[in-house]
Amino acid sequence: MFKKAFTLTEGVIALGILTLSIVFLVSLGNSYLSILNSIRQRYTALNAVQEGLELAIALRNQRIERMDSANWLGVTGAGNYCLYFETNTSRIVANPSSQPCNIGIPGYSRLINYSDFDNPANNDLRNARAVRVKSIVYFFRDRIELDTILTKWSPVQ
Repeated sequence: MFKKAFTLTEGVIALGILTLSIVFLVSLGNSYLSILNSIRQRYTALNAVQEGLELAIALRNQRIERMDSANWLGVTGAGNYCLYFETNTSRIVANPSSQPCNIGIPGYSRLINYSDFDNPANNDLRNARAVRVKSIVYFFRDRIELDTILTKWSPVQ
């Protein structure tokens, strides 16, 4: 009686197929994790860019509610600004800046750009009817931007 056994060639082929299968599964897992990481980074950036627009809207609302018609936006000139919420005074502060500002998330920075909607060449925004506000977030080697148009409104008396 002969016992059936694997030959050396069959064993090498089976081991090769098993190795290729494991390499394929590990590669697939790495691709999946890379995609998930990219989605997480973009989601974080999208939240940060949206927060920038919300700060600009809140700054405008604070100024209008205080009846500050001369500076209804909280900024007087077109250009780039860093906006942040000051917890001590519960106010939004706008600082002119040519460089993106740190937003407290490692690898992410933000810049808010103001321009006159009707006349982009106009640098004085105090008498503008509408202002384009663009929030730009830079992260790693990418960026996301959102923009909105702000107009003057009057509180109900």
